[in-house]
Order: sequence, then structure tokens, then C-alpha cells
Amino acid sequence: MANFRGAAYLRHAMQSVLDQTHDRIELIIADDASDDDSVAIARGMARNDDRVRVLASAQNQGPAATRNRALDAASGDWIAIVDSDDLIHPQRIARLLAAAQGHGADLVADDLVHFGAPEAQGGRTLLQPLAMTTPQIIDTALFLRANSGDPRVPGLGYLKPLISRRVLGSRRYDGRLQIGEDYDLILRILLGGARYLLLPDPLYAYRRHASSISHRLSVDRMAAMLAAHRALPRMEEPAARQAAAAVDRHLRRALRYERLVSDIKGRNLTRVAPRMVDPAMLGRLFASLQDRRRRGAAQAGRPAAGPVACPAMPQAGAAWPSAPANPAAAIAAEASQGRTALPTGAPEWARWLDAAVR
Repeated sequence: MANFRGAAYLRHAMQSVLDQTHDRIELIIADDASDDDSVAIARGMARNDDRVRVLASAQNQGPAATRNRALDAASGDWIAIVDSDDLIHPQRIARLLAAAQGHGADLVADDLVHFGAPEAQGGRTLLQPLAMTTPQIIDTALFLRANSGDPRVPGLGYLKPLISRRVLGSRRYDGRLQIGEDYDLILRILLGGARYLLLPDPLYAYRRHASSISHRLSVDRMAAMLAAHRALPRMEEPAARQAAAAVDRHLRRALRYERLVSDIKGRNLTRVAPRMVDPAMLGRLFASLQDRRRRGAAQAGRPAAGPVACPAMPQAGAAWPSAPANPAAAIAAEASQGRTALPTGAPEWARWLDAAVR
């Protein structure tokens, strides 16, 4: 658990890890020179629970370097990344581990349920577009497509997988990256031949708020992502090579757009005019304005949806009776408005989510 200025949410995030039913847990808090109460909170919890280790840095180094310090200190056979403002279901680690072992997977991840920021208040999960009911293997080509701008594939790089130390090996986060470092690390693990299992389980509550950096882009950050992508080894499979080329095009367009935004903010009209000739840039500007309107509408509130049908959670790694993403999204949406979408007799996972995202 890397942390920077996360005092407002850190205690609850740590407790959600310490409350896991899997009893062989170590929680490593790597703090990136926070100037709030983060280190005091972490050390206070460590005094009461010897499963907690606190690594406090004297100098801010960024998220990748901070996570690498924690990876270097980890002693487990499996490693999970949990952000210091997020929450996880008490059975999450046990279920991920059982599913990975049952399916012969080296990495396993579940769905992220968005909550917190206005754009999350409409209710959504990361995997919702896939309407998953059964576990799915993610190959390299699919994982690349998820970072290519393909609207049919959600951003799988945002997932928080449980990773076998065997396939992680000496690989670490790329310290040059301020955004997209999760995607880059997992992609390099997949290129090494790892088997990645994706579950429909909505057991990771992913908080969005004003201090979140995972959605903040800039010219420098996009340029670093493009450089990291181009430094990857050659893809052997044709589908992966095709997807990698699509990622390159997507990152180049994104970099052009960030340069346009930078020029607009800097009122550099001599550069803005030529960039505006590109239809792709005009389309992205229009989409950005639409997104702002959508967030404003979400913040303004929405009518109550009423109870939703919530499927029972199956055994770890088994198929769900129906896709849990839509009811999970509805629960998060209603909770953001101080309401509940829980029906009478709702399953335990739904009750946990309803309480977690309030």
C-alpha cells in the first residue's frame, strides 16, 4: 500500500486489509514523504498489529518508486496492491488466491466499483461493459487493446491483481511513469508468459476524489507512457503486434491532445490554431466538454432507482448466476445519494458494498 497525503482515508483502507479472512497477511505501508498525519496513523496501527510494516521515506519519489520499496520488502508468495484510499471486501484475498490456484493462474483480479467523485455517482464498475458472469483469461492482445482507446474494452490496466512472486521476479514499476505504471508492469509480466485470470467479483471499492492522480494527464506523463510502450520487447503473436500498434497510435494522439490542452491553457495561439485543424483533436475537446456536463449532472443528483436484484456470490472462481456489475454499480450510485438499492435479504457482498461506499 503506497501512500502520499492519504491520512483522510488511510486508516479505513488499512483496516479493510487487516480484516481479511485469509490469515497469512503482511501489510506494508510505503509512505512517500507525506506532510500530513499518514505516518503517525500507520505507525499507530502497526503498534497494535504486528502484521503491519511502515516504510517512511524522507524524500518524495513518486508512486512507482514508492511501490517498488514495498515490493522489495515483501516476503509473501503472492503480492496484492491496494491503494491507500480504497477498500476491499473481507474475503477478497482468500477468493483471489483460491481462484488463482483453482485455474492455474499467475495473476488474478476482480472488478473495481467506482465511488466518491461526482462522475462515480451515476454508478459504474470497471468491468461493467463486459457483463461478465464467468472467469475469463486475459491474454496479451486483449490487455493491450484495453489501452488502445478501443471503446469495447474497459481499461484493464486499472485493475488491482493478486500477483505470484514467481512471475513478478525482479520486475518493478517503471520509475519514469507517474501514470499508467500499473498497466506497464502487468503488461511486462504478461509478455513473460504469465497467465492472467479475471473474475466478475465486485469486491474492490475504488475511490475517486479531488486528490486522485490516476486520471490526471499531462504532456510529460503522456510522453513517458509512449516512451515506455516503445521500449517493450517485440510482440511475437500477430494479434499482440496489431494491438501494440493500436496502442502506439492511441498514445500519440493522446500526446498531441495534451499538447493542445497545454497550449490552450498557456494561451499560445500560434500553436493552438494548427493543432485544431486535426479532427481527432476537435473530437477529444468535444468529448471533454461532454464529460464535464455529465459530471455536473451526476453531482446534481438523480431520482431513486429502488431495490435491485443482487445475485448470490458463488464459490471462488466459479460462475455467477447473473452478472454482478450492474447491481454493484446501482448500489454505489444510490449510496452516493444517501439511499440504498438493497432489496430485502440482499447477499452479504451487496451489504458490504453498500456500507463501504457511503
